[in-house]
Amino acid sequence: MIYIMIRHEISRYLIAPLSCDYMFHKIESMDDNEVRIDFLMVYYISPQFLDEYIKDRLKSKKHIIELNVPYAYKSKLSFN
Repeated sequence: MIYIMIRHEISRYLIAPLSCDYMFHKIESMDDNEVRIDFLMVYYISPQFLDEYIKDRLKSKKHIIELNVPYAYKSKLSFN
């Protein structure tokens, strides 16, 4: 299992779609199939980052679980 604390991997303010692409490129290159992405203490997610995250998430072959998603973004990041 891969555990990613997104505030350490990118920032507490998720703005640039390119940083999302970079993170998913790293995730896809790893051997583990299960990935947990923790949004703890993420204060802002830009619409552009969110759109890119959703696109990359849907393309991913990994089993991804989002943890501690800020309330304002929970409905958009619900993939179940």
